[in-house]
Amino acid sequence: MQYILLALIVFLIILTKFGCSVARESTYEQNSDLTSVESGAPVQPAADLLTSGKNILQQGINENNLDAMYAARAIFERALTDKNLSAWSHYYIALADYRIANNLLAQGKKNKDRASKHLKEAAEHLEEATRKDITREDAKTIAAEVYALLSSVYGRQISLSGIKGMFLGPKSGNLLKKAEQLAPNNPRVVLSAAIGAFNTPKMWGGSKERAIEGFQRAAYLFAQEKPTDPIHPIWGHSETYAWLGIAYMDRDEEDSARSAFEKALEIDPDNGWVKYELLPKVTE
Repeated sequence: MQYILLALIVFLIILTKFGCSVARESTYEQNSDLTSVESGAPVQPAADLLTSGKNILQQGINENNLDAMYAARAIFERALTDKNLSAWSHYYIALADYRIANNLLAQGKKNKDRASKHLKEAAEHLEEATRKDITREDAKTIAAEVYALLSSVYGRQISLSGIKGMFLGPKSGNLLKKAEQLAPNNPRVVLSAAIGAFNTPKMWGGSKERAIEGFQRAAYLFAQEKPTDPIHPIWGHSETYAWLGIAYMDRDEEDSARSAFEKALEIDPDNGWVKYELLPKVTE
C-alpha cells in the first residue's frame, strides 16, 4: 500500500511539472520572444528593438507582407519595458497597426472588421502615448509625430464609417493643428495634412489643390530631413511622391503622375505600392 501511495505521489508531481511546462509553452507561443516578466528588461536594448522593428516594418510595407508587419509589431511591443522609450514604442505599435489596417483594406471589404480592430488599437496606443510624462529632449518631436499619426488614424476610421466623422473629424483636425504648431516643418506632419486635404470632401474643408501644394512641400522637406536619432521616424519620402502622383492622376495629368511615381521609385526602388499598382496605371 505504501508503494502504491508513493507511486501516486510521484505521478502527481510529474503531472504538476508537466502542466506547468505546458502553461509556459502556451505563454511563450502567445508572447514569442518577449522578455522575461521577472527580469523586466528586454533581451536587446529598447532602442535597438525599435530600430530593428522599423526596418522590418518598412520591408513588410514594400513587399506587401503582413507577416513581416506583424513581426515588427511584436518587436515594438518588447520595447515597452523601457519606460524612457515607451512613448516611441506606443507610436511604432500604432504605426504597425495603421499599416496592417491599410494592407487589409486594400485586399477588400471582407477584411473591414479586422482592419477596424487594428485602427482601434492604433488609436489606443497613440492616445496612451499622449498621456506619458515625456522628459526626453525629443519630447516635442514625439508629440508632433504622435498627433499627426493619430489624426491620420482617425481619418481612416472615418473613411470606414462616415458617421464617425461627426466626432472624430474635429478631433482629427485639432490634433493636426497641434502637430503643426509643434513641428511646422516636420515632413510627416505636412504629409498627413495633405492626405487629409485630398481625402476630405470640399464641403467639409478638403481641397485637392491644397493637397498638391502640401505633397510638394512635404517632398521638399523630406529631401532636407536629416534624422539625428536612429529611433526617430524616417518613413514617408517615397510615399509622398506616390500621393502626389495619385493627385495628378485625379486631375488626368498622366505625365506628371508618371514622373512622380518614377521619383518615388528613385527614392525607394522597393516600394511595391508604386512599382506594382500605381505606376502600371499610367504606363499601360
